[in-house]
Amino acid sequence: MKRKAQGAIEYLFMIAAALVIVLIVWREISGRGKTASTVAGQAENSIKSSLESAINGNGGGSS
Repeated sequence: MKRKAQGAIEYLFMIAAALVIVLIVWREISGRGKTASTVAGQAENSIKSSLESAINGNGGGSS
């Protein structure tokens, strides 16, 4: 009986470790997705302001 209990506990610990690893990876991927979204938004705003400046005849420089 003691061997079966040990095996069950080891199995539960392995599942817990796998879940912790999955959660860490999920958190990292989510964080990088937000960072990429922020960078893309900043680039879009910069390009938009440059185009508006060029259309308005301000020389195309950023503000």
